[in-house]
Order: sequence, then C-alpha cells, then structure tokens
Amino acid sequence: MNATDKELMMRNELRVISDMKELLMHREDEGLLWHGTKTDLVEMVHILYESEELTDDDGLPMPFKHLMARCCSVVHERVPRNPASYLSQARRCKGMKRAPLLMRYKGRFY
Repeated sequence: MNATDKELMMRNELRVISDMKELLMHREDEGLLWHGTKTDLVEMVHILYESEELTDDDGLPMPFKHLMARCCSVVHERVPRNPASYLSQARRCKGMKRAPLLMRYKGRFY
C-alpha cells in the first residue's frame, strides 16, 4: 500500500465517521433504506465505534452493540446475530469488487 492509498483511507475513515454520526441523527420513521451490503454496514458501524466519538451519559464510549442496533433500526435492516463474522469476512475479501471499504468509499449507502 502506497502513501496515496493510506491518505485516501484516512480521509475516507473520517468521512465514514461523519456520515455515520449524521445517520444516527435520523429517525426510524424517515424511511431511510440501506443500499450497501450488510458487511459494509457492520464495518462502518465498527469504524464509528472504534473512533470513540460517541459517548454515553457517563462519558464512556457508546457500546458497539448499541450503535449497531440504532443504525440498523434507522435504515430498516435486521441486526446481524454475529457482527464479528461480518468484520472477519470483510478482512478476508480481496480483489477489485471487494476492495477494502476505506479504499472504495464514496459516500453514504442510505
């Protein structure tokens, strides 16, 4: 991976975090639908979780499970039983069609 790829991934990570925080401001009754893969959704929620930008009332990072449930409800997706398996799958996939999310991210999937 060259420096340009790393810069792109860093920029896109910030975009994912921003877009996911914006998604969480929406309500379920707004009718938003997810147009990406479930793997992308889980990966994006995990990126937001790892950023620790959202905290609970005690100032602790919001739990991944809570973020996953909230994002899924807003875009009318079922919460995966085992989100870790989606993350694992995302890390194993290779090739242009399944380039890492942060290399191919161009904006919201909803």
